[in-house]
Amino acid sequence: MTQMLRIGRGAAVAAEAGRIRTWLLAVAALLLAAGLGVLALAHSSFDGRAHRSQERAIDWVAGGRKANLMAQPVTDMVGTTSFQVVWLVPLRADAPLPPGLDRWPEPGEAVLSPALAEAGAAERIGDRYGKSAGRIGAEGLQAPAELLAYARPGGDADDLGAEFRARGFGGANASPFGEDANLPPPEHFYGALAGLVLLPVVLLVTVAARVGAVARDRRSRLLAVLGAGTRARACFAVGEAAVPVLVGTFLAALALAPALVTEVPLPIVDFRLHRPDASAALPGLLGALLAAPGALLAVVVLLQPRADGVQRSGARPTVRRGRLYRLGGIAFAPGLLVTVRGTELMPDDMKLPFYVLGTALVFATLPAAVGMLCGGLGARLAGLGRRVGSSGSLIAGRRLAAHPQATVRLVASLALAIGLAAQAQLWGGVYGENAARALTTLDRIGSSVLTVDYPHSTRRLAAFEQSLPDGVESAVLRVATDDDSVESAARLIGSCDALKALRTPCKSTPVSIPGGAPDSRLQELLSWSTYDTASVQAQKGKTAGWRTTDEVSVTLVLVNAAGQHHDLPLGQLKQLAYRHLGPEANVTSVGGFHLGAVGGLEAATRWIRLLASTGMFVVVLAAGLGAMAEFVRYGRELAPLGVLTGRQAVYRTTALWSLLLPALLAVGVGTLTAIWLATPIQIDRPTVVSLASLAPTTLAALCGAIVLTVWGARASVRSARDWRPTAD
Repeated sequence: MTQMLRIGRGAAVAAEAGRIRTWLLAVAALLLAAGLGVLALAHSSFDGRAHRSQERAIDWVAGGRKANLMAQPVTDMVGTTSFQVVWLVPLRADAPLPPGLDRWPEPGEAVLSPALAEAGAAERIGDRYGKSAGRIGAEGLQAPAELLAYARPGGDADDLGAEFRARGFGGANASPFGEDANLPPPEHFYGALAGLVLLPVVLLVTVAARVGAVARDRRSRLLAVLGAGTRARACFAVGEAAVPVLVGTFLAALALAPALVTEVPLPIVDFRLHRPDASAALPGLLGALLAAPGALLAVVVLLQPRADGVQRSGARPTVRRGRLYRLGGIAFAPGLLVTVRGTELMPDDMKLPFYVLGTALVFATLPAAVGMLCGGLGARLAGLGRRVGSSGSLIAGRRLAAHPQATVRLVASLALAIGLAAQAQLWGGVYGENAARALTTLDRIGSSVLTVDYPHSTRRLAAFEQSLPDGVESAVLRVATDDDSVESAARLIGSCDALKALRTPCKSTPVSIPGGAPDSRLQELLSWSTYDTASVQAQKGKTAGWRTTDEVSVTLVLVNAAGQHHDLPLGQLKQLAYRHLGPEANVTSVGGFHLGAVGGLEAATRWIRLLASTGMFVVVLAAGLGAMAEFVRYGRELAPLGVLTGRQAVYRTTALWSLLLPALLAVGVGTLTAIWLATPIQIDRPTVVSLASLAPTTLAALCGAIVLTVWGARASVRSARDWRPTAD
C-alpha cells in the first residue's frame, strides 16, 4: 500500500491539469478546515455568551423573600441600535455586585461597557445616566463589543418600583438581559453559515476532487484491469491528493491559531471573538482539523469510478456515478416546490430551518438539472448539426449528451453565485413593516421632534420642562379613540411657541386644523398616533395634568422651534429626562420604538453580508480554477480534430454551444429560481428580490459566461497548435 501511495504522489505531478488540481485541493482543504473550525468557534462562543448571560441574570425576589437590591432593566438606543441599561440600588451594604463591577456606583453614577462608551461618544453618552465611574469588566459582558450600562439613580430607591426587588445575580431561575435581541439566534447563524459558506465549500471540494477526471478515470480503470483492488486504487487516489490536502489543513490551523492568543476582530460585523471562548473551543478545532482532511480524502476516493471488477468477458468496469447526477436533476423541481410552499405551511418556529435546508437542497440540485436539460438539448443539437453540416454543432451536441457531468461542474458556480447574491439581498433588505416605516420617518424629519414617555408626575415634568435648552418647546399630543370607529380625534396642546413651531393656530379653545397637519413633523406624529390625520385640533394650554387611559393616549412632544431641518440635541435631552423624570423616562424620535428592531436587523444583515461575501469568494475561486481545468481538457479533446480539419472555426462554434449555452441556461434558471425562493420570505413585506434587483448580478454572470466561452475557444486554439500525438 505504501508503494501505491508513492506511485499516486508521482502521478499527481504529471497528470492532466495536475498543477491546477494541486492548488484546488490545497485551497479546498484550507477552506473546509477553516469553515468547520469557525463552526466550532461559533458553538463555543454561543455557549460562553449564554454562560456569562446567566451569571449576571437578575434573581428576582418572589413572595416574602428578603431583597438585597433593586434592579430595573430598561432599553435605550445609540443611533438605531438598542441596548440595555440596568438601574441599580443596593438595599444592604453587603449586596452582591453584578459581574464586571468592583464596587457599587454612587448615587448619580454610571458604569458603561467600553464598546458603549465608544459607540455613544457622539451622543455624549458618558454623562447620560450620571457621572462616569469606570468601565464594565470583560467577565460581565456577553461579548467584548456588547453595549451595556449599569447606573444608579440620583434619588433614592423609590425611583424604582417595588416589583424590581432582587436577591442578587445568577441562578437557575434568574432572568437574563443583554444584547441577544441584536444578534441572530444560534440556529439562525448555523443555518446561514451552512448555506452561505459551507455549501460553496462543498462545491469547491467537489470541483477539486474531479479536476482532470477523464484522464484519472481512465487510469483508474486501467489499474482495475491490471488487477488492482479497491483498496489499492483508494491508496493510489489518496497518494495523489494527500500532500496538498495536508498543506491546506496546516494553513487552516495557522489561520485559526490567532483566536487562541488574542481577541480577533471580524470585519463588517463589528464583532470580536472572546479569547476564553476560543480557548474553550480547542477540542472542536482539533476535531475540525482532523475531520476536514479525512472528509476531503474520502470524497476523492468515493468520486472515483466504481469498478465491479474485470468481467470474464473483458468488458469495461461499470461507472454508476451518472445516477447521482440524474437523481439530483430529478429532485430539483420537487425540492423547489416543497421549499416554497412548505415554508408557508410550517409552524413559525420551523419556518426558517425548513427554508434554509430547502434552499440548500434546491441550489445543490440546480446544476444537475441544468446538466440534464443540456443533455437533452445535446441530442437535438447534434441532429441539427448533422442536417445543416455544422461540425461544431455536431461535436458540441454529442459532447453535451455524452458528458453531462462536465456541464454540471461548469455551471454549478454560476448558479450558486446567483443564489448567494439573491439570499444576501433578501435577508439584508427585509425589514419589518414598522421598522422600515420608522426609518422612512427618521429620514424625513430626523430628530427635529422627539417623543417622551415618563411616569406621570406634575412636579417632575415641571422640573424637566424648566431644564430644557433654549429653542426646545414642549407640547402634548392627546389622542382619543372611539372604540366603535377606526377614526381618532387628535388634539395638540401646548404653549404658543410650541404650536407656532408646528405651524398650528394658538387659541385657548380647540381649533380644527384645515386639511390636517401643515407641518411634516406633525404629520409624522399623527401618522404614528391616529388613523385619521385629518381630524386634528390645536389648543393653547399646559402640558401637565394629562394622563394616558384606556380611551386616551397622551404623548409628550419636544419640538425644535428652529424648524424641521434642525435636529434636537438627543443626547442632552435624554440626560435631562433621566435626571428629572427618573429611570423609566424614554426619549425617542418619532416611531423610535420600532427603530430598536432596525439595530438587530442591521446586525443580522452585516453577518449575512460577511458570510455571503465569503461564500461568493469561494464560488468565484471554484469557478475560475475549475474552468481552467475544464479548458485544458476541452482543448486537448478538440485539438486532434482541429489539426485534421485545418480550420479554427470549429473551436468557436463548439465553444459557443458547449460553454455559452449551459452558462446561459444556468443564469436564467438560477435567476428565476432565486426569485421564486424569495417568495415565502417576502410575503407581507416589501419586495426585495426581483428581476430588477438581481439585474446587476445577472449581467455579471452573463459577462462571466461570455468570458468563459472566449477563454475556452482560445484555449482550444492554443492546445491545437501545441498538440502532438502521444500514447495516452
